[in-house]
Amino acid sequence: MYLLHLTTFAAAVIAIPVVKDEFAEGPNHWYSLAKMDLEKAERVIRNTNKAKNIIIFIGDGMGMSTVTAARIYQGQKDGRRGEEGYLHFEKFPHVSLIKTYNVDRQVPDSGATATAFFSGIKTNFYTLGMNSLAKFNTCNVEIGKKAHVKSVLQWAQDSGRDTGFVTTTRITHATPAALYASTPNRDWESDMDIPESEREKGFCKDIARQMIENSPGRNTKIILGGGLGKFRNVGNKTSRLDNKDLIQEWKDDKYQHGTSYRFIENRDQLSDPTLLDNEYILGLFHSNHIPFELDRNSETTAPTLLEMTTTAVKFLQKNNKKGYFLAVEGGRIDHAHHLNLGAKALEETVALSKTIEAVTKMVDLENTLIIVTADHSHGFTVNGYPGRGNNILGLGDTDKYGLPYTTLLYSTGPGLPSHMHKSPEDPSRPFMNLTGFDTTNKEYLQRSSVYQADSSHAGEDVPVYAIGPMAHMLHGVHEQSYIAHVMGYAAEMGPYSKQTLAMDNTYEQSYITDILSYDAIMDPYSKESLTT
Repeated sequence: MYLLHLTTFAAAVIAIPVVKDEFAEGPNHWYSLAKMDLEKAERVIRNTNKAKNIIIFIGDGMGMSTVTAARIYQGQKDGRRGEEGYLHFEKFPHVSLIKTYNVDRQVPDSGATATAFFSGIKTNFYTLGMNSLAKFNTCNVEIGKKAHVKSVLQWAQDSGRDTGFVTTTRITHATPAALYASTPNRDWESDMDIPESEREKGFCKDIARQMIENSPGRNTKIILGGGLGKFRNVGNKTSRLDNKDLIQEWKDDKYQHGTSYRFIENRDQLSDPTLLDNEYILGLFHSNHIPFELDRNSETTAPTLLEMTTTAVKFLQKNNKKGYFLAVEGGRIDHAHHLNLGAKALEETVALSKTIEAVTKMVDLENTLIIVTADHSHGFTVNGYPGRGNNILGLGDTDKYGLPYTTLLYSTGPGLPSHMHKSPEDPSRPFMNLTGFDTTNKEYLQRSSVYQADSSHAGEDVPVYAIGPMAHMLHGVHEQSYIAHVMGYAAEMGPYSKQTLAMDNTYEQSYITDILSYDAIMDPYSKESLTT
């Protein structure tokens, strides 16, 4: 029913229903809400079980303003005013804020942020799966060996768990690639993307090859997303200079190891009931990224994020008694924001929320830790003074010239030139006269303050939501790298596995020393600080 509604909705201009006979929100209403929230808070119990399973959802570019706008957007699609609602993950009992800066940048990119929450260390802008020793865009074999870091995907496999990841982007794109690849440039997705000067050195593998040839990529049980063009030449378009067919190499590897496998390319193959009988599944449903939700139509063959993720969970649930790790990325939220396409960004966010809701109902939260977060935010604002229930995609206020502007705006991006005019009172000031324009259309570009062909990220903290074993460890404000440590600690894997801790009896003491040193530095009123 949801898929039918989504397809129908995507085919037309967005029309949000008008709500009539709204209830009066007097004092009793707010007291009742507060009482219910207090009762919920009293019932929150810390789940200190070991996490058998971990599922982490990443809304790429899903900053706090995106969550707020998507919450209203979803509510208005459902016939309500919108502000009073919640996205599903906003109901999770544990919430934290995460600092997203890179080692060398105030405002981050997705490669370095994904390295942080998947590997537990912060690193340099635009590098991937490497610590801050790595030099951007430069192959160096010695530095490469020293800079390589293991991800939570490797930790999970080392612990005996089955693993998988799902994305609406190319599977070689920055966020999923940080699970399995190590590279000084996140854009080196195929050999064709590597500059000739670096390619000739011969020891920097492109990301697609690393996924097929190296651990932990080659040992990942289920991988679903886009990006077929990075693994072999598609049609008449050359995307690999080496002419390798990495999909065939993946099949050959599984055959040689005597395991069952299946490669799939469309949603019909994904829904085949015999699919889950295989030991390995690789699904690449588009040569590039999976289409935006609002661009789906009757000819779209790629599955939705909901379909891919629920299939992955069913597959991972059926086999391994030791549990599983699954990463899921709603990656096209970010892409829509880069283009100043607010409607598409919000629809992608709602699709992620619906996916999380479906998965939450499929798993046992007594032994499954679910984390929802973003890699970074965007310069995307919910602003002006629109009335309650005003269309979130509509006009929200007027400027000093009496001209309307939208509730949703961007700080940077391609939205500025559209319909741009000069003010008759102040010719130095550009503005857009939106009178008569349909700002609710899915292709409408919200106005930006600074013109860029591609909108920039934002640097503010992003939220993280959690439920399940050890979810209470996500509280307060933390570095983004902390998320990987929570997953490792909750599941007793990676640096927190019993074997690792037994091998390194200095770990606990060094950890305590680091914490004490950190507290001394951060507290200006500590004895140590006052003495010095």
